[in-house]
Formats: sequence, C-alpha cells, structure tokens
Amino acid sequence: MPENGNIVSIIGPLYKPKLMGLSNDSYTLIVTKDQSIFAKVTPDIIKKVIEDARLHAKQEGKGFFGQWSSQLEGGINYTQRYVSMTPEEILKENPANFAILNSIIDSVKIGYRETGNKDSAIRSEWTVTIEAHSQKLNLRADRNLKDELKKAYGELVK
Repeated sequence: MPENGNIVSIIGPLYKPKLMGLSNDSYTLIVTKDQSIFAKVTPDIIKKVIEDARLHAKQEGKGFFGQWSSQLEGGINYTQRYVSMTPEEILKENPANFAILNSIIDSVKIGYRETGNKDSAIRSEWTVTIEAHSQKLNLRADRNLKDELKKAYGELVK
C-alpha cells in the first residue's frame, strides 16, 4: 500500500486524445479517497525522475551499471513518485493537472477495440470513459485496466 494513506490507486499511463485524435497527452491517474487526480506526464518529469534515480544510486555507492539500472527502473516506475506526494503537490506540479471529485463520478466504462485492417497491423486499444455529472472524460490505454479501476472505483466500473 502506498506511503500516502490517502491514495487508493495509481494507474497509468492513460492517454487523452488531442485535436482530431492525431496525438495524445499522457496522464497518470492518482485516485485518492476523495478525488481522482490526473497528472500530466511530460518529458521534463521523466527526465527529473531518471536523474533523481541516478543520483540516489550514486549516493548509495553504486557504480556505472548500478546507476544505469536505477535510471531504467526510475523511468519505468515513474508513477511511484506520487506515493510520497500530497494531492495538493500533485496538482501544483503542472498547470495541466486536474482533479474530479469521486463523489460526482457516476460511472467508469471500459471498452476494447481493434484498429487497422488486413493490410496494416492490427492495434489493440482499451478505452476508459469516466462520466461525472454532465461531463464525460474519454481516455485510452494500452492494456486492460479493469482490475485496477475496480480497485479504485468499485461498482462504478462497468
């Protein structure tokens, strides 16, 4: 369980389509007891996580390969940094970060589709739709997040 007892689950990456769906913004979803925080993943954040992992390994006396290994782990496990952060710190990290109160979430729907045809590679894609009162947030994922979302939202997940 996370160090921050307020955190229920950390889920990512999720992709929010941009203009006409030609590109995406990546987000990590941090679900707390009260709210769902969407933290935008930026190259600067990944760079900082990797550098922090390298410095930590160096302070532990690890050599080149130990530092390199720590950098790789840091880049892969970047979401774990949110464990030690407060919701306020997460929201202030980037102006694009936002939150939705869990109390207004009506449903979380999971979908699956394959895109492409016989002449191109078939691509699997999972969709996550969060409906909260009159707003709908459509996201994409590279894998099935149903178990993680059920842990966070329980019976709201369909």
